Amino acid sequence: MTPEQVLDTYDEEYVRGYEEKFLFTPDHGFLDKTRLELMTLRLLTLGAESWLDVACGTGYFLRNARGHEALRCAGLDLSPAMVAAARHANPDAQILQGDFLAAYPELEGRWEVVSSLWGAYGLQPSFEHIARLVENLARWASPGGTVLMPLFDPQLFLLYRERGQLAPGILLSEDATRWSFHEPEGKVHQDMLAPSLDSMRALFEPLFESVTLFPYPEPMPMVGLLAQGRR
Repeated sequence: MTPEQVLDTYDEEYVRGYEEKFLFTPDHGFLDKTRLELMTLRLLTLGAESWLDVACGTGYFLRNARGHEALRCAGLDLSPAMVAAARHANPDAQILQGDFLAAYPELEGRWEVVSSLWGAYGLQPSFEHIARLVENLARWASPGGTVLMPLFDPQLFLLYRERGQLAPGILLSEDATRWSFHEPEGKVHQDMLAPSLDSMRALFEPLFESVTLFPYPEPMPMVGLLAQGRR
């Protein structure tokens, strides 16, 4: 998707129903996914001093997944409507509006934990753009820091499609490395990217001491990627 398409999709009306539709509903494993990410982020930030959530959306996770009250938090999102919601939810956090492919010198090396949730990387028009995002995530992490990025798994897309467990409106390419999501209200996430897990892992491995994957609850076609020890 182009930045213009992303902004057109994530408008004020979309943001108002976002949490109920994608975070709180038990349909398609969304609520179980939310609970797993809340638990994971709380554990990651429990002993940390700082956390940056990239593509922070409504700021729900920044508000609810802090490991302790003194955690210094920040968020970044392209959508002005999402940024407004995140600022309202997190008045004590620095919330920036902008493109996560851009350079932000003021963010570099400052965050013990960096996260980017809900497959926001897939909104990019090419794998090269995803590689640039990964470089930024690593650059913004402090030395020794951690990055959490859930990934869509093409093999799980195919498995859950075969079982009839994918959310309605999801259309896959033949190899499931590209997908679209047509919502009942008319919004379309068109031609999203889901590169193989091996190719995604290879982006992180030169930048971190360890890169591990962990499962998500069925039928979410995702796995969690945890990159630790930023070099």
